[in-house]
Amino acid sequence: MKRSDGAKAWSTVLSELAQVRVAVEWERPTWRVSWQDGPTREALMSRAAALGGYRVGAPLPFEDLRFARSDSAVAAALAWLARGSPESPVAARAAIAEVEAFCADTGYPQTRFDAGTLAAADLLRRVGQGDIAEMGALLAQAAPPVPASVMLAAGPALTGRVVTYHWPVGGPPEELLGPSGRRAELGAASARPGTCLRCGKPLTTGGSRGGRPAKYCSGACRTAAHRARHRTTSQTPTR
Repeated sequence: MKRSDGAKAWSTVLSELAQVRVAVEWERPTWRVSWQDGPTREALMSRAAALGGYRVGAPLPFEDLRFARSDSAVAAALAWLARGSPESPVAARAAIAEVEAFCADTGYPQTRFDAGTLAAADLLRRVGQGDIAEMGALLAQAAPPVPASVMLAAGPALTGRVVTYHWPVGGPPEELLGPSGRRAELGAASARPGTCLRCGKPLTTGGSRGGRPAKYCSGACRTAAHRARHRTTSQTPTR
């Protein structure tokens, strides 16, 4: 088995765990693992380290991988909105490092904010032409200023589950392979009553129109959860 085959195996496993495309490519002098938005660098690295003990991606070991996460322009816009308007254009330039740190520490930025916040971030991205400095300068000129706010909903470190990788006897324990579909949702509902099963945001209603307990905070989260379940059930194990 070639190390390039191991890279493909790593890409499959990590992409399924992260629910975003994770590329594993040779960039001299090492193998680079890269993705945009999705989980934090620390979350994906720690899971890869644990799975490496079960020979995932052999003969390409975890120790030869270098992880690099990037942020989309929308993620940067969300970070600016969470911070609020800088006091001046000069302060905006000084705050760029703070905004970048927020992005690095925030996993799944586009699934941990509500639809209204995402729409505002997309507008800021478009007006600022996707440039992090320009977005900060625009907010510095906003009238009235945009206040800093806590908009981030709780979310899991990794949202997906490995379903297509063939595990030999004695493979990784279930908890390393991600949430187990419907059973995981039921468990989350019992462990965290009153929170959205998709993003963890507190529910503001006691139930649905039909009298059943609400499971999701919004139609967007309900749709995202449905799509995630469909992706899992439509995939078949390969050998």
